Amino acid sequence: MNILGIGGYSHDSAAALVCDGKLVAAVAEERLTRIKHQGGVPHRAAQFCLDHAGLKPGDIDHVCCYMRPGFRIGKRIPYRLTQMIRSPYYSAGFIAYELGHNAQYVSGMRALLGPRTKLHFMNHHPAHAASAFLVSPFDEAALLSIDYVGEWAATWAGVGRGTRIEPLFHENYPNSLGVFYTAITDYLGFLRASDEYKVMGLASYGEPEYIDDFRRIIRLLPGGRYALDLSWFQCHYLPGSRCGYFSKKFLDRFGPPRAKGEPIETRHQNLAASAQRALEETGLHIAKHLHEQTGMKRLCMAGGVALNCSMNGRLLRESPFDEIFVQPAAGDDGIGIGGAFQLWHAFSGNGRSFVMRDACLGPEFSNDDIRVFLDRAKITYERPANVLERTAELLAEGKIVGWFQGRMEFGPRALGARSILADPTRPDMKDLLNKYVKHREEFRPFAPSCLAERAGDYFEGCTDSPFMLFVHRVKPEMRAAVPAITHIDGTARVQTVSAEVSPKYHALISAFEKRRGVPMVLNTSFNVMGEPIVHTPSDAVRCFYSTGMDALTIGDYVITKT
Repeated sequence: MNILGIGGYSHDSAAALVCDGKLVAAVAEERLTRIKHQGGVPHRAAQFCLDHAGLKPGDIDHVCCYMRPGFRIGKRIPYRLTQMIRSPYYSAGFIAYELGHNAQYVSGMRALLGPRTKLHFMNHHPAHAASAFLVSPFDEAALLSIDYVGEWAATWAGVGRGTRIEPLFHENYPNSLGVFYTAITDYLGFLRASDEYKVMGLASYGEPEYIDDFRRIIRLLPGGRYALDLSWFQCHYLPGSRCGYFSKKFLDRFGPPRAKGEPIETRHQNLAASAQRALEETGLHIAKHLHEQTGMKRLCMAGGVALNCSMNGRLLRESPFDEIFVQPAAGDDGIGIGGAFQLWHAFSGNGRSFVMRDACLGPEFSNDDIRVFLDRAKITYERPANVLERTAELLAEGKIVGWFQGRMEFGPRALGARSILADPTRPDMKDLLNKYVKHREEFRPFAPSCLAERAGDYFEGCTDSPFMLFVHRVKPEMRAAVPAITHIDGTARVQTVSAEVSPKYHALISAFEKRRGVPMVLNTSFNVMGEPIVHTPSDAVRCFYSTGMDALTIGDYVITKT
């Protein structure tokens, strides 16, 4: 049975393919179109999935989509009607948009593989939860999905047993942690629904000076519930312009919003720290109640807010759960995985047999493909006898190296297939990368890829973190040894690399350890700010020559600038 799962539509469209209960391919549309957060019908992503498996459209038994449009309209339009007196122009415009958007969504999905396709519109948050639970190593777990909004729910909690997923409680829009964090992102001058991770990084530089204010904005209620004080915002009834996310009350208390490009002040750092603290406290509040209600020892998380690694790390340290699993494409791009597995279990009647241990599910290019491109582009390259040893030498010399190998990762993190690598022992490496390669804000941290068997030597409480979705404290005695990956607050967003799952990347890190004495490399995504991670050899070479990278290891070939 072949099931195509479609994730996203308003943004971050993607496709995933499940064949006979195994996830065989997944890719985000943005990687193929080169448009960041590409929305719409993911034609190219779907075609890749079919091509990878050698299938034609008629071979697909079912297609699932990330939202139930009728349910969405039934919840959103009545709410907008209640806002007509307060904001008639926007409410009327939103209703017109919603009707048009849903019509385009349904017709686009029906046309994707042809009119005979069996199309299923999935409930948004249960599909999010399924995308984590049904590919996790857990037979049973508590489930938590948090994002901006699905059809109408913004936070959803449930329980998973075997192949069954049952709801427990939820919070509806605009009572949304995603609304809260997106508003803070916008206030701080970053791109909303895109740059939330910048707020997380900036938070480490500040003090939670405004935490009492934010505890009034997000009130914690009995039973794991919370209430957002909407008097501080107006994004739920006015357009999302620079003035639309915050009410006068918010601006009177915290001052004018920062414009893009303006200097970051202490109050901005402290506001980010306060918002991050409030999010973590709310997540911990929900998790503690979910544990009490279910008695489960394990938690699976999904939704865009589950990409907040600092919150995830705190839940791992302080919540009652022993283990937490977060799927690498936790946002809307990965929701098709959950829907596809829900349909697989429902129609096949089979139990679970697949565990997601590797996120490398996208396109790959052979050495022949790469060589043909390099020759046509008249690029000088070498093919060393041992490409891993050669790359490790370059890294040990302090070179910044592009690393393009195997199948592309699915999800927002670079995990050793489309990465930029560097020496984590150099104190100046973080600033060099931010200024000359990534062209991004100086406060942004970099992450380590660490040998899984050695992670416990350097990071507190770190055992298995293959998808780089948990922040761990760097052990105090180890921070001086790896300054380039140690954030200002003494933490790091760790990826653990196992020889079983990523043998080539593991071997490279091992070769580097022999030269520099640390079992890790600095790893950041192979792109520059504002662009998707590279997809093709052409993308990789263009990015390499347009930045301050020193070398590019692409397949078995090495390109240097000197």
